[in-house]
Amino acid sequence: MKSFNRIYNIVISAVCMGLAQHPLGLGWLAWFCLVPLFLAIKKQNKFSGMILDIFVWGFIYHLVSLFWLSSNVGVEKYVAFITMLLANLICTLNVVVVFSLWHIVNRLNDKKIWLALPFIWTMVDYITSLTDISFPWSSIANTQAQDNLLPFIQFIEFTGMFGLTFWLVILNVYLFHFYQNKSLKNIIDSLTIFIFPIIVSFILVSSEPTSKEKIDFVVIQPNVSIDDKNDKKHDDLDMVNRLLDQSIPNLDSRQLLIWPETAFDDYYNAQRIRSLISYNLKQSLLKDSIDLISGVFEVEKDTYYNSIYFLNSNNEYNLSSAEKYRKIKMVPGAESVPFSETFPFLKDFGIIGNFAKGDEYTLFKYKGFIPFAAMVCIESTYSDLSRQMVLSGAEFLIYIANDGWYINPPQPQQHAKQTILRAIETRKPVLRCGNTGISWAVDDKGRVVQSLDRNTKGVLTSEGMELYSNDRKTIYVIFGDWLAYISIIVWFVWFIKGVLVLKRR
Repeated sequence: MKSFNRIYNIVISAVCMGLAQHPLGLGWLAWFCLVPLFLAIKKQNKFSGMILDIFVWGFIYHLVSLFWLSSNVGVEKYVAFITMLLANLICTLNVVVVFSLWHIVNRLNDKKIWLALPFIWTMVDYITSLTDISFPWSSIANTQAQDNLLPFIQFIEFTGMFGLTFWLVILNVYLFHFYQNKSLKNIIDSLTIFIFPIIVSFILVSSEPTSKEKIDFVVIQPNVSIDDKNDKKHDDLDMVNRLLDQSIPNLDSRQLLIWPETAFDDYYNAQRIRSLISYNLKQSLLKDSIDLISGVFEVEKDTYYNSIYFLNSNNEYNLSSAEKYRKIKMVPGAESVPFSETFPFLKDFGIIGNFAKGDEYTLFKYKGFIPFAAMVCIESTYSDLSRQMVLSGAEFLIYIANDGWYINPPQPQQHAKQTILRAIETRKPVLRCGNTGISWAVDDKGRVVQSLDRNTKGVLTSEGMELYSNDRKTIYVIFGDWLAYISIIVWFVWFIKGVLVLKRR
């Protein structure tokens, strides 16, 4: 019976955390759903038993939250399924590492130091985000990127998303203590941990940053399927003309036009097509001095880049002289193979391709004088990348994506909602342009003020919308992931303390 209860606690905890990740408005489940897991591992006396419990929890959690990886329409079904399993295993191992390090601290100090857990979880999340196999998508912090939780998470302008990780784990730890011992002290401790960040958030959500310039934009969502994009009957000129046909009736006096990820290909050996594209863009956009942001599949000397081109009247929409941003963060296993730079033979195992990484935090200038940053696809999940852009001077952010690989929920919704956290962390308005959706306009409080749903063709414009750039830099932007640095120090101190105590015995 005890074994059944333990398994039940593990399963219910994992499923609830997985559902909290989904765009169902159930992010509040993460406030307490780790408690059953803690109850389960508390009953484990053996390290091997605890690790098995954690592995089961991690596998179920990531299966519930990431099952959509198996529905990639761009590859064979078995490849998509294997990809999902590998991603699940890697993400699960991260959680196993968390509890292994926690176990070490406990053994060295001869007692269960539950308060070490939020520091260790935050530390591991941060360190793994720096590696080739990083996948911040699966972070429990993303459970809080929900419309109904916006008043509760504004404090991350101080801490970044790792502050959410820390808060969720420490809240669950204190609730776990309260469940075991319903003393007045534990009640007060739990309420304090829960309420303090919320009070701070309610104060912050009512404040307004100094606005500078209204952003007049047009976001194009063409809803081109992967099959259509790969159809050899359509060349890149045809794709550009289709985008122009959708764009021109909506331009009016608006000065920023945004197209999605890989809107067209820029093959350097296809000079005729490149010239025609530049000519058509010039004929359509020059007279109104429109700034164009477009995702481009770029090839340079047999090297592939997932890029963004910034074209305007200054360079007369000439692809050869376009300002460029080349994607820095790749989708592990899809756009790049982890550790392939060290082991070149691995490059042939990429699902979509093996793209070269960019190495510059490129900023563009809206209207010729307002700096902004544009990033690609999964880069919206990396807090520090957006932070670096804002630290460099960006006054608003653009994310372009192509989620046509996954046409069904919850992938498009999960992907889009992560921009909410980036807006709050940096206090910058965000424009998101997705090929098949979801396209959003998000203000500096993380509120979605305009949207286009998935699998629809449509346009977002700034008409009737007050969205402004600003030059504010938050505590998080200035100091970065300081909470993660503190977490590393705290774990190291506990470790050293434990070693010294052990030597004295």
